[in-house]
Amino acid sequence: MTPPPYRVGGEVHRLINGRILAVSLLNCGKCGATNTDDAAFCKVCGNSLRVSGPTPAASPTSGPSQMGGMNMRITNAFKNAIDLVKNPVAFMKQNKDVVPPVNSTMINYVAVLAAIPFFATLIGDLWYYSFFRFFGFAGGFFGYAIAHAIVTYILDVAAVFVVGFVIWKLAPSFGTTTDQAKSTLLAAYVYTPVFLISILNIIPFIGWITVLGLLYGLYILYLGLPILLNTPADRVIIYVVAILVAAFVVYAIIGTITALIFFGSFFFL
Repeated sequence: MTPPPYRVGGEVHRLINGRILAVSLLNCGKCGATNTDDAAFCKVCGNSLRVSGPTPAASPTSGPSQMGGMNMRITNAFKNAIDLVKNPVAFMKQNKDVVPPVNSTMINYVAVLAAIPFFATLIGDLWYYSFFRFFGFAGGFFGYAIAHAIVTYILDVAAVFVVGFVIWKLAPSFGTTTDQAKSTLLAAYVYTPVFLISILNIIPFIGWITVLGLLYGLYILYLGLPILLNTPADRVIIYVVAILVAAFVVYAIIGTITALIFFGSFFFL
């Protein structure tokens, strides 16, 4: 059995192929956690260990078991989301060289922010449909509210991934060279104002206002293409239009699935 690594001073010693090798340690400048010097991101808070500046919007992590690490990721996600919508150009320029893997963007940023429409939809549906208790449907509508919120969460996360994939695949047609990680990160930025403003879904009657978040997201897309993906200035607008068409298709699919679930649930009440 290979013995566990042990620490001596500022190094961790491991037995590898019969030889004891030393691995230097590096302390995170944000949370102080100890990481090996070959780590690109802090294993606890996700802060970049290689590039100075603000914490990237979705830094990778190895899934720390410490509650503090999870709280740090959630805090960073909301902080970066707010910084992004306050000043998209400054935020994206400061973080353009720090691009986490796709799974890290989805888990540490998108999945966190998508909790806003999840809880807002759940709370809004619960209090709205509670009025139906007078008609004997309270139990059924309670189940619908939970199902609707869960489906909304899953589809919101999936929509970001799909739009990121579309941005990636359309890139060569618009003089843009990029990869899936950058494209997914840009898609996450585009959906950020959508997620934030969806808190208004708590009041179903004004939920339509969330469309303003989508409009602001398109503005972020327009700004982000030349900053993050180096899209030529004369190709940005047509690229945005192409992505917009793809996004409408995604939303049409999401709306269809949601409607089928709604009417299906209503039918079986």
